[in-house]
Amino acid sequence: MRKGIIVALAVALMGSSVWGYQQYQQNMEHNIYLENQFQRMFYDMIVDVENIQVSLAKIMITGTPKQNVILFTDIAHLSYDAQEKLSQLPIDHGNVSKTQKFLTQVGDLSMSLARKNLDGKPLEQREMDTLEQLHNYSNHLSQQLIELQAQIADGGTKIGELARKANRELEEVNEHMLTTSFVNMEEKIREYPELIYDGPFSEHLKRKKPRLQGKQISQNEIERIAEAFVNDGTKYKADVLGDLNDTMMPAYVVSLTPTSGEASHELSMAVTKTGGKVVWMLDSGNIGEPKLTEEQGIQTAQKFLKKQGYQGMIPTYSIKYDGQMVINFAYQQNDIIIYPDLIKVKVALDVGKVVGFEAEGFLSNNYQRNIDPPKITVEEAREKISMTAEVSEPRLAMIPTEGGSEVLCYEFRAKYKQDTFLIYINANNGDEQKILQMIVKDEGVLML
Repeated sequence: MRKGIIVALAVALMGSSVWGYQQYQQNMEHNIYLENQFQRMFYDMIVDVENIQVSLAKIMITGTPKQNVILFTDIAHLSYDAQEKLSQLPIDHGNVSKTQKFLTQVGDLSMSLARKNLDGKPLEQREMDTLEQLHNYSNHLSQQLIELQAQIADGGTKIGELARKANRELEEVNEHMLTTSFVNMEEKIREYPELIYDGPFSEHLKRKKPRLQGKQISQNEIERIAEAFVNDGTKYKADVLGDLNDTMMPAYVVSLTPTSGEASHELSMAVTKTGGKVVWMLDSGNIGEPKLTEEQGIQTAQKFLKKQGYQGMIPTYSIKYDGQMVINFAYQQNDIIIYPDLIKVKVALDVGKVVGFEAEGFLSNNYQRNIDPPKITVEEAREKISMTAEVSEPRLAMIPTEGGSEVLCYEFRAKYKQDTFLIYINANNGDEQKILQMIVKDEGVLML
């Protein structure tokens, strides 16, 4: 009996050893695979940066807009690919913020300049000077990355090992060669020029000031402002939870607790310190089965906006889900839709109550604009659209660009087979400014 137990234990031990060895082998194979992946991403990122430098150099010597478009497009794709590779490396990404910013902005700037060349506009001298500085920056970055790659190879460092070490002890990440070398590299790279262009990452957007005006609001006035905005017959106690200062519109974050009336749950909102305007409001109460139609939901939202003093707002599109409906409203000036001046209203379709509100776009952008008449006719704009599409009568609309400016356009609704699109033709030069596809679903309309 005892001999049988010993034999059984020996077999079990042997089996566990075999299992352990198999696990070890699988783990080793997985580590080798990860290491190869990290090494490949690092190498590909270096190649991308080198090619960015080469393409920027080519732009400096070519005078053909057509060739520039090709080169700028290549730079944009290389920049986004290099940024993707960098984001997957096992490093503290707070220490490579300048490199990430460079890759993002050089790609975005390239697309902006490509569009400019497509419009037949030559590059200005200041843009050429900026490109030359970016070329020097990318050249230095490329050299530093190649040097870092050589250091890793000579030191026998495995990037995958750094990843696993970083996951166990995040506070020791900076001791590793890869992250430390990136930090040193960024310290050596001088700040590249400020990039001002028509794109979402342009430096000038950080300095853009909202058009909101009014006196400075104290915390003592918050309760009055909040209750007046909700105005549902309930008395609330307002508690200021904190400040939002690192934003375009500094605001107080407020929690409203009902003290009397029918409401039994809290509301929250943000109120601007300048002018005391509600930026957003959210009612977290439960919503029952919908009883109102979509048209009734839109009417409820329109009445709410008028009550709050928002005149001239028209519904553009909406989406419905979970018994509620979100309607987008745009300001209308002299029959022109002003899309940057946007307000979103959420309506509960069980009792027809506004349970959500967001007006950052309107508060940031709204003012009475001096809009010049279109320089091209409706017929000239229609000629820019394919003959294969069924086109409805257009309306004039002011739309935002990625760089924060505005463009007056003819808005055409076009159908091709089963798909519907909104096509925006620049009303001043006839360029095709933007195309959006309308995805019409049971719950509403989405724009892509």
